[in-house]
Amino acid sequence: MITTATFKMDKGDIIFRLLPEAPIHFNRFINNAKNGYFKNVDFHRVIPGFIAQSGPQGNDFPKSYMWDEIKEPRRKSENNIHYYGTLSGANTGKPHTDMGAFFVCLSRRGTKHLDKGHTVFGQVFKGWEFIENIKKGDNIKNVLIDSYSLTDVETIKEVII
Repeated sequence: MITTATFKMDKGDIIFRLLPEAPIHFNRFINNAKNGYFKNVDFHRVIPGFIAQSGPQGNDFPKSYMWDEIKEPRRKSENNIHYYGTLSGANTGKPHTDMGAFFVCLSRRGTKHLDKGHTVFGQVFKGWEFIENIKKGDNIKNVLIDSYSLTDVETIKEVII
């Protein structure tokens, strides 16, 4: 099964493949999207060549913890690498502070330190050209979740091509 998250944006859709080997983030992100927590959220922190961060802010949404940055099971260190285009959980660097915010890596340079304390749970599938053009204030209208059977090769080709 391949599960995707489509960020519906004015500049164009960005499709991420979600990674089930980070089960807590994977499931919580899907749940948050389906509950509408990512409707009309802005990229509120954008540092060119580093990250673009978004997600619900303030007290206007139920706390939606994604704790697997420190709790097993989580991605192993050899596959929790913050490459360009990865989707990862944002936190303050302290235990249990990831409450649903996320970021997209805009480079590998300068992101190695994120590997130890932030959990990668997605990778850009389609829409690479829109990643570098994310600006502070850009709005995510919605995040749509889709799942595809691995035997449904034609549908998967349509999604990624």
